[in-house]
Amino acid sequence: MKKSLTMALFATLLMPVASPFLAPAHAHDGDKPMEAKPNESNVDYFWRKSDEAFHDGDYPRAIALHKAIVILDPTEIESYALGAWLLWSLGKADESNAFIQQGIEKNPKDSDMWDAAGQHFDLQKRAADSKLAYQKAVELAGKDADQLLRRRLAHATEKAGDLGGSIAIWQKLVTDFPDDVVNKNNLARVQELDKAAKKTNLTSYSAVGGAAIVGIALWRKREAHSHSIGA
Repeated sequence: MKKSLTMALFATLLMPVASPFLAPAHAHDGDKPMEAKPNESNVDYFWRKSDEAFHDGDYPRAIALHKAIVILDPTEIESYALGAWLLWSLGKADESNAFIQQGIEKNPKDSDMWDAAGQHFDLQKRAADSKLAYQKAVELAGKDADQLLRRRLAHATEKAGDLGGSIAIWQKLVTDFPDDVVNKNNLARVQELDKAAKKTNLTSYSAVGGAAIVGIALWRKREAHSHSIGA
């Protein structure tokens, strides 16, 4: 497909966002709308235009451009991440989730896509979903899983209520990066949370058990008293 035909196609696709795609309301000085730079690919062109739209505050246009980018190249993970974030920031949670899901369906074995999904779910405070997404990202990355991704998994695991799982991840990070203070501090922090949680559960259990024992003792005392009166 020739570049001119491609441009015409995406100009049509972006019409719902109105003509700002064709004639930006805040065009940069010396920038000609719909004109690509020499040797610039269609994807690079749309990325450049999405950056301009973002900095102009024209978020709907930036979103439409990211949707166009993933049609041209479904493996553009960053477009799914940024497009979903912009949709969410505009209050379009369902559409943002659908865009992330589209990215997962197109890139089911891409660690970066699952990482992007985890960060998107973090944004929405969906701890269980972010935990699962990060787990998938780490699994797919294997030995190449970077430290920051593993930290995100540890935090998501903690927020999902699995303190033991979070501790295990931090312990492995401390082993792999023995000089990293951040990992050590987080390990100590979550271990303290886990101790406090176990102590609270034990205290609650003891309180309930103690109340039950006292109640039984009082019941027995009342029973003995009633029998003595009857006698």
